Amino acid sequence: MRQLMGRMLDGDLLLTSKLPWLDELQQRLMQRNGDLLCYREGEVQAYVRLAAGIDPTLVAGWHLAQWLDEVPQPQANDVRRVVSAQTAFFAPPGNRSTPFAEGHLHFWGLTADSAILDDYLLGSGELTLSAKENLWRHEQYDSLQPLLHRARQLLVLLLKPSVPLCEMQDEQDAQPKTHKSNWSWRQEDWPQLLTQLNLTMNTPIRKPDWGLLTASQHMASFGSADWLLGEFAFAMGRCEANRWLWLHLYLCRRYAEENSHPLQRAAILCFWQTINQLRRSLIMDGQGLTRFAERSFSSAMQRNPKGHDNIRRLLPATADVAELKSGPMAFKPAFVGEIARGLLANASLSLPRPPYIFGEPDIQLDMQALATMQALERWQFCGHFSRSVPHKQSQRPKSDGKKLWKEAEKLVRNLESASGWNAAEFLGGKLNPNFHFQPARWFRGLDVAGDENALKIEWFAPVLRWLRSGFKSLPDGERASKGFHLSIHAGEDYAHPASGMRHIDETVRFCEMREGDRLGHALALGIVPKQWAARQGEMMLPLDEHLDNLVWLWHHASMLSGVLPLAQQVLPLFERRIERFWRLSCWWQVPDLMTANGCGRDDKEPIEQTAGFETSQLRHAMPVDLHQAWWLRRNCYYRLSEVGESWVVNSQESSALPDHVVLSENSTLASKLYRARHEWLSTVNEAPLVIVRMGDEAAAYSGLHTKFGHKADEEILEDVDTLAELDFMHALQDWLLTEYDKLGLIIETNPTSNVYIARLNSHTEHPIFRWCPPDESVLELGSAANPYGLRRGPVRVLVNTDDPGIMPTTLRTEFLLLREAAIELGIGRTVAERWLEELRIYGIEQFQRNHLPVFEAI
Repeated sequence: MRQLMGRMLDGDLLLTSKLPWLDELQQRLMQRNGDLLCYREGEVQAYVRLAAGIDPTLVAGWHLAQWLDEVPQPQANDVRRVVSAQTAFFAPPGNRSTPFAEGHLHFWGLTADSAILDDYLLGSGELTLSAKENLWRHEQYDSLQPLLHRARQLLVLLLKPSVPLCEMQDEQDAQPKTHKSNWSWRQEDWPQLLTQLNLTMNTPIRKPDWGLLTASQHMASFGSADWLLGEFAFAMGRCEANRWLWLHLYLCRRYAEENSHPLQRAAILCFWQTINQLRRSLIMDGQGLTRFAERSFSSAMQRNPKGHDNIRRLLPATADVAELKSGPMAFKPAFVGEIARGLLANASLSLPRPPYIFGEPDIQLDMQALATMQALERWQFCGHFSRSVPHKQSQRPKSDGKKLWKEAEKLVRNLESASGWNAAEFLGGKLNPNFHFQPARWFRGLDVAGDENALKIEWFAPVLRWLRSGFKSLPDGERASKGFHLSIHAGEDYAHPASGMRHIDETVRFCEMREGDRLGHALALGIVPKQWAARQGEMMLPLDEHLDNLVWLWHHASMLSGVLPLAQQVLPLFERRIERFWRLSCWWQVPDLMTANGCGRDDKEPIEQTAGFETSQLRHAMPVDLHQAWWLRRNCYYRLSEVGESWVVNSQESSALPDHVVLSENSTLASKLYRARHEWLSTVNEAPLVIVRMGDEAAAYSGLHTKFGHKADEEILEDVDTLAELDFMHALQDWLLTEYDKLGLIIETNPTSNVYIARLNSHTEHPIFRWCPPDESVLELGSAANPYGLRRGPVRVLVNTDDPGIMPTTLRTEFLLLREAAIELGIGRTVAERWLEELRIYGIEQFQRNHLPVFEAI
């Protein structure tokens, strides 16, 4: 290690101010553009990869610290102007004549790097851990807690100003040493100062007084580290947007000063490394949505997306617009008020004076009030219900239908409520006689987010259908409004290509999606199944899900058998596999024979000898019956249990039970299968697992194999997907894309998020190049994006960021990443830019289509 570092730094690490690796990163990835320091557009992929591992603010701060020594030397006003002008993420500045629309962004996934500084290092934020947390959360807490304490102590140590040599003797005569040591240090003090770092690090730390620290550095020489320390303190006191950059600039300058002690430089490097580790805990670094939901999104170090910093990152240009996602119960005056204050601060607007809030003399609308209203109209809200619910190990998650319906009813009441909406951020709300204010219009969309491998869309679809059924009662005087659009996560992460495709199809069919509705991510419609399976190796999924996939594939093979020879080839394979796995499944038993373990058998009995199948009333179920039972899942089982055989009398029951007559009579085999399945699901127990591999037809004909674990209840089944079946899934993707496009559906792409979470090596593999290619010649019959002749043209897509703090990016960065990927794929630059311009305009059109004016001038 010593030889390596010596080779990299010529053996003078800590002895001089040289850090050549920072110089190299800045020169390769960033460039000056007037007063702005931006990443190079031609190196955007490398820059995004860097930002996932190292805070780019450090690279920028190192460059600006060197700029202070250039000839001619900048003035104080130049430094303040340049630092305050830097854009979020150092992205190229937005052009107000070409606005962008963010259509899929989770509010709690939007966070700036300064969150660590504000909430934890110099704030009251503490890591929390309850006794019920899982083992991974305990391990993360044990790892992050000492890092946080170390970073705090190092920062407080590094924020102490130096003492000029000419003043040192005067201070010694004028002040006691104990008083002096609280405010400053000498170079020779550093060995003693570093010994104060306690490994336990549980001692309380007093935060700096920003006003006093600013005043104490008033006489510091311009360009020195102490002068920069005063500027940082001033920025902290005013909560300026680039206070995080001021801190890095100060530390870089302190590191570069000739009289800095080697141990002081060591402390700075240690601080950078420590906060970088803390920052990494906020960034998605693994694969799979389950890992993301359990770890990255539920980190022990929580994110706080409030404040000006995050709005500046979300809407960098004055004409940009965005649709934000969060839980439906989050839509309250306090939440909206926080966004409103961030929007106004980002637009450099101050609120008009508020006499009208208290019913005093009318204030006529002026240009400032109109600009305020326009700023507040730049966003809208999409409420997402959550699939992620806590559950015990070895048990499937269980939906709470009663709680879900109560949440939907509470949402409707909240949207009708007028309480809390007369604050100054809303220009007085309904108390202002100059306009009609309807805050419920900010709430424009509905979503279901979280781990789609947990709770399926069937539990949420009835609620979504009711919420947007239309013709609901509104308070007197409210304007007519359009219904909610759907923007639902589906097909983002899956255990098998057929699972992802079926989840998408269930979302479309069960939620009754229509023109303008959107599918979030939908990667299962874009990643070629054969390639996905080859990369995955083994596909492991529960037996009941595997059976559902086979039934769903069989149904579509039957539909396409007249137009696709490949469908005729795989149809008997699906039928044979359905017959075998239906016999091995657990939920074919009639409800009154259900047992505690959910399978009606002794755990020591081999699964092939499942007792009771030959006498079961449901043993004669054919694939068509199983598919009809699948279609009945669009009905709400909770509402069915409440209503029983009585009449459907209200709008909730009508929306929740479109097949109530069939289910109440319970005379068809499909209805009996529906009820038997729900009885089995109520046991919460997991089904046996199935491992599916790619193979030839010989392996498929050889039958099933069962592996047993150490315990008798750990059976694992094996199955084979033939190449023909995987090719059929590929063709089915094309057919579904065409069918959904006929319905008018839109796919929400999130390129960087998909690369981080899904199994993609780079942005060139993103399926947007298959869905809506820059060069439409690849959609011709037999071409790369239409090998089976089932496509009828490109499908509509929107480009978004998803979680631009968890996956470091911005919306303009996403477009640049797609441009660079298109060029790598051989697309000409002008063609790629024309394609991206069409996507940008389409995003704006979709926002305006769904948006309703919240403020209507009278």
